[in-house]
Amino acid sequence: MEQETNTKKIIALAFQELTTKKTIEKISISDIMKQAGFRRQTFYDYFDDRYDLVTWIFYWELYESIYPIKTWENWEDILWHLLTYLESNKIYYKKIFLNIKLDSFKQYFIYSIKNLVNELTNDYFKDQTLSQDEKRLIQTATDFYSYGLSESLYHWVLENCGPNSQKYHAMLVKLVKYQLQID
Repeated sequence: MEQETNTKKIIALAFQELTTKKTIEKISISDIMKQAGFRRQTFYDYFDDRYDLVTWIFYWELYESIYPIKTWENWEDILWHLLTYLESNKIYYKKIFLNIKLDSFKQYFIYSIKNLVNELTNDYFKDQTLSQDEKRLIQTATDFYSYGLSESLYHWVLENCGPNSQKYHAMLVKLVKYQLQID
């Protein structure tokens, strides 16, 4: 498993390096594998296509940093990790978001943010007994905010992450605390 992950990381780094030199449309599987130092077929041992690679990169790099702290008590830290990750990789993700052939990545991005928000919300309410109506209301609010957050983050990246992650984090934290009326 560790060797598989290491190979995937090498392939991912090769792809990310190539995106700094070429447009995504011009990067072939052969280019990626030449950069990684593997034979072309090795790519297909680990990924179906470039879309699969792009989604794996997002999942692995982001979730590797937030998985150990994924509880409601750490939601501000998780948001910070997400923002700083996107900001430090803004050129890469801007290219990914703007690539029409990888448009389905935006759906994966939304799905990932929604799942993260759902997991944090479930953790927040885990010790409470809720009626069906309360559960529906919470799910509706969770959907509303997770879609809003993912769309906001998408546009934030397209706008070169302005304001910077520190200011944006402060604004989002203030917004969430205001909405939840928590300190």
